[in-house]
Amino acid sequence: MPRSPAPKSAGILFAILPLAGAIGLGLIGEPVIGLLAGLALAAVLVTLFWLIDSRR
Repeated sequence: MPRSPAPKSAGILFAILPLAGAIGLGLIGEPVIGLLAGLALAAVLVTLFWLIDSRR
C-alpha cells in the first residue's frame, strides 16, 4: 500500500506573524493593528498551506 507524505505544519505562523506585526507597527505607534494584521496574514497563509497540503 503506498504511503502518503506527512502533512506539513504551518502553525508556527500563528506565533511569529502576530508578534512581528505588533513589534513592526508598534515602532510607529500602532501595535494592535500590527497584531491583527499579523493574525489575518497568518490565517490566510495557514489556509493556503492546508489547501495545498490536502491536494498531495
